[in-house]
Amino acid sequence: MGKIKKSNLILFCVSIVLGLCVSMPGLANAATIHAGPQFVDGYYADPDVQNFNGTYWVYPTRATQVGESGTGAKSVDIFSSTDMVNWTKYANVISSANVSWIEDSLWAPNGAYRNGKYYIYFAANAINGDGQLGGIGVAVADNPQGPYTDAIGAPLINVVRNGAGPMDQEVFIDDDGQAYMYYGSWGECNVVKLNADMKSLGTWPDGTVYKKVTPTKNGDNDYFEGPDVFKRNGIYYMTYSAGVWADSTYKVMYATSNSITGPFVPKGIMLHTDSTTADGPGHNGIIKSPTTDDWYIFYHKRYLTSTQRVLSYDKFEFNADNSIIPVEMAVEDNFEDGNDTGWTKYGGTWTVSGGQYNVASNPGAKALLDTKFSDLIYEADVTPGSTGDAGLVFRASNPGTGSDAYQGYYAGLDVPNQRVLIGKANNNWTQLATASMSLAANTKYHVKIVAQDEFIKVYVGDMTTPKISVTDSTHIGGKVGVRTYDSTAKFDNISVQSSQYETENLSVSATSGDKHVNFGNGSSPDTNLSGGYGTSLEANAVNDFVTYTVNVPEARSYSVRVGVKTGTNRGQFQLSVNDIDHGAVQDLYSSTLNYVELNVANITFSSACNKSFKFKVTGKNASSSAYNLLLDYIKLVPN
Repeated sequence: MGKIKKSNLILFCVSIVLGLCVSMPGLANAATIHAGPQFVDGYYADPDVQNFNGTYWVYPTRATQVGESGTGAKSVDIFSSTDMVNWTKYANVISSANVSWIEDSLWAPNGAYRNGKYYIYFAANAINGDGQLGGIGVAVADNPQGPYTDAIGAPLINVVRNGAGPMDQEVFIDDDGQAYMYYGSWGECNVVKLNADMKSLGTWPDGTVYKKVTPTKNGDNDYFEGPDVFKRNGIYYMTYSAGVWADSTYKVMYATSNSITGPFVPKGIMLHTDSTTADGPGHNGIIKSPTTDDWYIFYHKRYLTSTQRVLSYDKFEFNADNSIIPVEMAVEDNFEDGNDTGWTKYGGTWTVSGGQYNVASNPGAKALLDTKFSDLIYEADVTPGSTGDAGLVFRASNPGTGSDAYQGYYAGLDVPNQRVLIGKANNNWTQLATASMSLAANTKYHVKIVAQDEFIKVYVGDMTTPKISVTDSTHIGGKVGVRTYDSTAKFDNISVQSSQYETENLSVSATSGDKHVNFGNGSSPDTNLSGGYGTSLEANAVNDFVTYTVNVPEARSYSVRVGVKTGTNRGQFQLSVNDIDHGAVQDLYSSTLNYVELNVANITFSSACNKSFKFKVTGKNASSSAYNLLLDYIKLVPN
């Protein structure tokens, strides 16, 4: 799920479904910033990111290798890039060979620069109390790639203060040049001053060394580990990991403060598990482009069917009130990085060259991404050969090697027969529809699949009028990928996005009532929600409301469907778009908790543009104890 969101409100301009105004994947045929489901090969976690003189440097934890079982990795690899696409690896820049007191695990490195020297701060030996050999160390070098040497010959911090485990450190240098180190696991966070030598600790005006700065705890996704601090518009932002690192509860939260020492007030979820894309994203680094106002979050994640962690990054943006717009993990690959890391091949000969994914002619070769999409928009450039056909696979499961060795759908370009085709496989082939089209061999065509419930549309070239529209509900969800059938083929600019959007990720333009928060975000995601989380308006009266700015991408008629959670304290609402009411009043009261999808209105939009979708409380059922609205997702289904 190669990464980057496009900005400037150009998102989903030609999609058939609801898009977000900001912070979502851009069009597949627009230039992406990087390529691939992960940006470096191999298993890594806990990335810190820095930019020194226009070069990006990433400092991750390396996965345990053969011979290290039971003790953890004993060395650090780092990576550099000038374009965020092509990365150079520097192996073993710190290891037990050049830091004598490292006895077992070495993790969570963090880079810094000051006065011509480069520093890496790291955690080692996993101590759990004072007086043990381990904690936070520091190494120094004359160049960012090393070689690094132990700066003080011992740990810099090897005590437990305020309950904060000495690990997961991050150096922040403020505008006045003062350097600080935030650190801490086990649910607590400290900040210390670093002296000008960057290898000794200073004191605060009150004579203390360690200040507790754990974001305020409210029992809902409280701080666990991995602090990262940055400053924007005079506001100090702390991102941090909550949940359990080994499962899908792991996520990135953020808090803000007007002071370097807090208090840091939690503001919400920044990044979380997406059941269509990846699991357990967290332990992040933050970087701003040195030449633009673009901000990026680097983090680790797990593919849906893997326990190993890999590195990714995404662009993120801010609302006008300085809040962070939650990040969607994009699924993109433009193959500019020269590899197909993250793709699983089933038959055929696959290569990456010229910024394209190439496959030799084969009776049914396919390459798939580890995703699980149901409702989706899938775009790609497809270059078919002169024989057979080539195209896109979606909602695929149980893949194997063989022409029809999977369950799912396939839409292809058939040059010999001058047609577009779609069919379904179940270890055999059933053709669903074809459409005549003038096609030339070795010519690139932009293809888009829109699958919404049982409705499937195939677009080729013209993104406004589908070549094929079919109705079939055999396969409801699964992997996406590319395929050839007796044809050479090239694929490029892969972009996949869900057409069902979580309300927490929409841009909130106004709220009323007591509280507007995420729900399903306690110790674990609510598995009954489409992506794990929803939005709750804890309303207290009629006319309380919540609105979302929605990008309606095409002038046409839509069925507006809303996923909700009904219950005993739910209210009634009326949908309005740009302050015009649509559809009937919806009653969300239920004697038990239920998840339902409501068809709230049929609306014809005369133009493609941003619309204000308001959910306004109109009353409550006589049996209801409150007026609350709990919204999971919104989607537009073309009529």
